[in-house]
Amino acid sequence: MTEDERRGGPRGKRRGAAARPDGADERAAQLAAPLRKVLQRLPETQRRVLELRMGLIDGHPQDPADAARTLGISLTELREIEARAFERIREVIPLQQLQRFIER
Repeated sequence: MTEDERRGGPRGKRRGAAARPDGADERAAQLAAPLRKVLQRLPETQRRVLELRMGLIDGHPQDPADAARTLGISLTELREIEARAFERIREVIPLQQLQRFIER
């Protein structure tokens, strides 16, 4: 049995989740490619922290303590790595490029 089957559905979709408003799937798809490019530019540890914290792999965000346990690091280390990852993202992508996805 796959992890998706144990969760009761396809990857990234939760059973009973509310339907997305019109256009939300399209906006998510448009954001996916730039997001992947940004994540690829991060060091692996920073990328993994964000993937776990934001649920980018399986659609289920982890709280800081769970993500730290998964990665085998302290909660303090996780928070520092997460902060550095967001700082690096701000440096790599001007906010204006992301703003178009937020204002729709």
